[in-house]
Formats: sequence, C-alpha cells, structure tokens
Amino acid sequence: MSQPKTKFIVIHIIAALIAIACLLMNGPMRAGLPIDTTVAERMAFLANNSILWMWSWITWMFCAIGLLVFCVILSDEINTDFRKTIGIFLVALGVAPDLTAEVIYAFVLPKIVSLQMDESTFLLFEHIASHLTGYLGNGLYNLGGLLLTYLAIKQGMFKTWVSVWGVTAWILGILLSVSIAAGELKAAELFTASSMVLSTLWMVIFSHQILKPQISQKPYVLQEK
Repeated sequence: MSQPKTKFIVIHIIAALIAIACLLMNGPMRAGLPIDTTVAERMAFLANNSILWMWSWITWMFCAIGLLVFCVILSDEINTDFRKTIGIFLVALGVAPDLTAEVIYAFVLPKIVSLQMDESTFLLFEHIASHLTGYLGNGLYNLGGLLLTYLAIKQGMFKTWVSVWGVTAWILGILLSVSIAAGELKAAELFTASSMVLSTLWMVIFSHQILKPQISQKPYVLQEK
C-alpha cells in the first residue's frame, strides 16, 4: 500500500467495518453478551440466533485485522526507529488472542449450546474468550498503538488536538483491559464504547489530516522542450 489514495480508502473501509461491528454489538448481539443477562438467557439467545451471532463475530475478526492494517499505515508515516517495530509487533501480537477469542465466540459457544452442555462449561469458555480479547488482545493493541502515536507526535506529525484525541483513545482502550481483568463489566462496557468511538474517528481524522494532503499534491511532470 504505497499510494496515499489507497491507504485513504482502506482506512475508511476499516472504520466502516468497526462501526458496523459496534452497532451489531450494541444492538442485535447485546442479548448474547454478559452485561444485563444470565447465562441461561445468553445460551437461549445463541440457540435462536446462531447465524446472526456467528457473522457478527466474523465481522469483528475483519476488524481485528483492519486495526493491524491501520497501524501499519500509521507506521509508514513514522521515521525509522526501532520502537516503531516494537509498536507494530505489539499490535500484531494482539491479533492472535483476539482472533482466538472471536473463534470461541463465533463457533465454540454455539456448539456448546447445540450439544446442550451445562452452563458451567459455557461460562468457562465465555470467560476465557473475554480475557483473550478484552484483556490480552486489546491490551497489546492499545499499547502498540499508543507507542506508534507517541512516535508520530514526537515527530511533529499531528496538530495538538489530533494528538490528544489519539492518546485519549488508546488510554481508554487500556482502561478497558484493566476493567476486564478486574471483572468490572459495566466499566468495560463504558470503556469499550468510548474507546471504539474515539479510535475509529481518530483513524478517519488521521486519513484526512495526513493522507488527504498527500493525495492532493500534484506530481511534477517534466515538460518537453
């Protein structure tokens, strides 16, 4: 992805996917999440909405890969620095537990329900998945993203308000991981909503502040004598 226009379009596709995934989670998927429901209610929801549930989590899988792609695009604008490699490595490392968790959500939990296994088994896998994605994967994503953003700010890439916006989004994501680790699901819901909204909009802001001016630049054409 060497062309700014291609990067610009890709970022908007990623942002759209994340927006769709968030709307699904806060809408049709909500009854299957451990927020306001009992285990029995969640299992009943999965039994009756397995296709919706599966495709919603598949959407989140694309979002996980999309976040890595965005961070690679961001890193392309950062000067050579060994810490840039560390940042990308942290984000890439976060993809593995995140995708693993989403596979559990999309395919393993519905299978547990279809086999009529007990609630304790469902709860165990649900607990493992939430920590893989919400604590480990999310924590690595946000630490890597924060490091990359710090390097970009140090380089003078952003205006002050863009810098504050980006750092705030990553920090809220880290607080989400802390909330999951502490078992504070209400706080986790708040930090999920705030961090996802801010970080998704920040991706779009980045594309308009950094990439759009590059697209607008006309290449120099050698005139024939």
